[in-house]
Amino acid sequence: MSRNPRKALFSSASYALTPGGGGVQRCTREYLEVARLAGFEVELLPYDVDQSFGTKVRRRLFRRPYHDFLPKRAADDCLRALEASDAGWLFLNQVEPGPLAVALAGRLPPDVRVAMLSHGLDSSDFAHYARFQAEQKGRNPGSVRESWWLGRQLFEEMRHHRAFDVTFCLSETDLWIARWLGARDVVLLPRAVDFAPLEWSPVDGRVGHVATLVHAPNLEGLILLCGEIARQGAGKLRLRLIGSPREKGAWLAAQYPFIDYLGPLSDEEMTREAATWCCFTNPIFCYARGCSTKLAVPLGWRLPVTSSRAGARGYRWDEELSPLCDTPAELARETLRLSDLREATKARPLCSRLADASPDMAAVAERFRDALDRADRRGRG
Repeated sequence: MSRNPRKALFSSASYALTPGGGGVQRCTREYLEVARLAGFEVELLPYDVDQSFGTKVRRRLFRRPYHDFLPKRAADDCLRALEASDAGWLFLNQVEPGPLAVALAGRLPPDVRVAMLSHGLDSSDFAHYARFQAEQKGRNPGSVRESWWLGRQLFEEMRHHRAFDVTFCLSETDLWIARWLGARDVVLLPRAVDFAPLEWSPVDGRVGHVATLVHAPNLEGLILLCGEIARQGAGKLRLRLIGSPREKGAWLAAQYPFIDYLGPLSDEEMTREAATWCCFTNPIFCYARGCSTKLAVPLGWRLPVTSSRAGARGYRWDEELSPLCDTPAELARETLRLSDLREATKARPLCSRLADASPDMAAVAERFRDALDRADRRGRG
């Protein structure tokens, strides 16, 4: 069978393909859009995460990083799908199917290449989760169990990355980590900004934020920012917080009286709410996995934005238009400034220029296509 180098099987966990959702679903949709804009015919190959009783027992008693995630016959399913298709590429969405790439090594047709569509590494988030949890409990991170698990994750990730022809990632941090792990070819896809501007009707003092509140970098960032706002004096600022779970949002609102917790909102409800914000704030103070995919939304809406430097990883950012903040104190000062309607009105044209200077999906798709063509030529010798 002659393989089509412009056709790909897109293997993904089913939950990542669902409409709506958070960063995982948004990033998956963006990878699919980029692939199609790059001229690839894409066939979806979804799978359900293994939730069998035996697998749950193994996860509890014999935990292994990245294992017991895929269905037992995932490799055979991929091979059967490739036998029935003339696709020249297999795209593996997220890093979790890394063991699949290893299992397929030596079994794939010689003219099929494999690409990782990374959302960031488990080890990156676990390191920050362990640190955050330890600090919350007043102890140092790095227990025997934590150290063992992080080490196992890193060695598994090293093994996985060597099995891919090309690895796509979302931030400069992920790019350098993937190279350090031994990936053959690593390509950064800069964040695209393609959302249409909002009909802006801001309410003086309103600042918006959207977050998954059980994600340690998000929760830590909010606690650090809100602590500084409380210390500096919130004044008329009202932080309009969207996200779940509800118990975390309610807890934050109880700790910081200037938070208006709105719960999880639909896309339509969030768009209406965001039109009333003077600015959007993005408090991330550690280099977590992937990028803040949500930041592209307020940028596309042409809202004034305040962000930490770590929160803007993966974006092309001109600090003459919108400064990045290195500390919670700096971000609190900038957020308080832009919560004032007059300051926000002055800042909005600058943030619009920042969005206009960002790459669009077509530019990202061109970079994606060039990287795959290069890897295909290299594979053909």
